[in-house]
Order: sequence, then structure tokens, then C-alpha cells
Amino acid sequence: MKKLLITLCLGFIVLSCTESKIDNTTSNCSDWQLVFRNDKNGTPVYGTKQQLINDIRRGYPVRVGWASRRRRDTTKSVEHVSDADFITVANAEEVFVQIKPFLAQRPDLNSDTLSMTLMANQSSWILGTNGLISSVGRNFAKDTAAAYPPGKFGFDLSWFVNKPVNELSNKNKEAHPFLWD
Repeated sequence: MKKLLITLCLGFIVLSCTESKIDNTTSNCSDWQLVFRNDKNGTPVYGTKQQLINDIRRGYPVRVGWASRRRRDTTKSVEHVSDADFITVANAEEVFVQIKPFLAQRPDLNSDTLSMTLMANQSSWILGTNGLISSVGRNFAKDTAAAYPPGKFGFDLSWFVNKPVNELSNKNKEAHPFLWD
């Protein structure tokens, strides 16, 4: 019994010290790819909404990005990216995502040292491929909350999908049925 235990321990040590070989064709590595962009009116400016929907139906994670520039000085800008927390495909033609609530921040883009200040407001947003954004804001200092109906916020939305590397070279693969056949 003692010899068997020593043999098993030695075998485990040898196996754990051996370098493992990874086959790149079956690797689980992935890469975030821009698959769709819509302007503030919901007009497609890059990719197709159908590709985004297909990737969502495959179960790939989604991120949404947007940016804004100052009107008086376009060299001053901020860019934001957030993971989609809850995704809805409506009528197989529009995508809406909820992003996690976040504390508002105010950038100081004019100082020599750039900085951000947290505000006493928290926002929850739903962003859509049709350019509409709805939100709920909560002001902790005033102990108030306000819901804002869908409207246009004046910026483009960029939709990113985290695809496995082997999927990147197989763009024509059809989406698997989602929830029903």
C-alpha cells in the first residue's frame, strides 16, 4: 500500500511538472471584435445588425462603446465601454442591452493632469441598435430617482463581440437556433 501511494505521488509530481501542449485549433482563446456600429439615429455605419444578432444567439459576450467630444474644443473627448449585462433581441431585428448601473463621473479634461470626479448620481441604461437609449437616474444627495423614456443621446454606439479565435476565420457559419427551432 505504501509503495502504491509513493508511486501515485511521484506520478502526480511528474505529470504536474511536464509542459502541456496546446493545440491552437481547439484553443479557447478569444478576441473582442467590432461587429456593428450605429449612428445616433440608429443608421448602420459599420457591419450588420444581423451579424450581431447571430453572435448573440451563439452566446458570445457583448460590449457596447460610445464616445463624445466637446463642441467648443473637439480635442477634448471621452470614450466609454461597458459589458452588456442583459441582452434582448426584439422581433429578430433590434438589439437592446442593459448595462450595470454606474456612478456618474465628471471629467476634468482641461488640467495638465487629467482626472475624474465621482458624482452623487447613479445611472442605469438600456442602449439600442436603433439609436434609442432609456435610463433611470438616482441622485443620492437629494434622495431622488427619475426615469427617462427612450430618446436619442447624440452619439454612435459600437457593438463588440468576444468570439473564439477559430470563429474569427469562419464568419459565414450560421447561428444556432436560440430558444426554439
